[in-house]
Amino acid sequence: MRLSARIVLALLAVVILGAAGCQSAPPKAPTADTGAMTAALDSLNQAFAAAVAARDTDKVVGMYAADAHILPANAPRADGPDAIRALWKGFMAMPGMELVPTSNAPIMTEAGDMIIDIGSYTMKMMDAKGKPMQDVGKYVTIFKKVGGEWKIVVDTFNSDAPAPMPAK
Repeated sequence: MRLSARIVLALLAVVILGAAGCQSAPPKAPTADTGAMTAALDSLNQAFAAAVAARDTDKVVGMYAADAHILPANAPRADGPDAIRALWKGFMAMPGMELVPTSNAPIMTEAGDMIIDIGSYTMKMMDAKGKPMQDVGKYVTIFKKVGGEWKIVVDTFNSDAPAPMPAK
């Protein structure tokens, strides 16, 4: 009888110690240098705006990954460099086109390999009659580290203005 009491106590001790070992570990501290990521995002947005202002389609397209996607409002999606180039060529052909992106709420991944840039933009242009127009809207751009460089992998934007009504 004494032997079985020892076995029960030993099994009980194993169960208690095993349960104590199953407690979750404290949360891991983020490994990403968010300060460096924020500085990189600021630099990327400045380079993007400068390339658009210079009408440098090659530089703009070069900021996108080879497998990137643009999802513009009221237009077909653009997948890959050729479609992205065509889309940006069209934008840059608009007379007086100016684009100013403003990052409002970037999200950095803990791994430090992606930045989700949530922001707003102001775009100015001239209409077909040369009258100045302005659009204000919002965007989400996802940057990913590709070969050690930040590249845009997904870009979407839309106006804050209501969609135009169809002509009757």
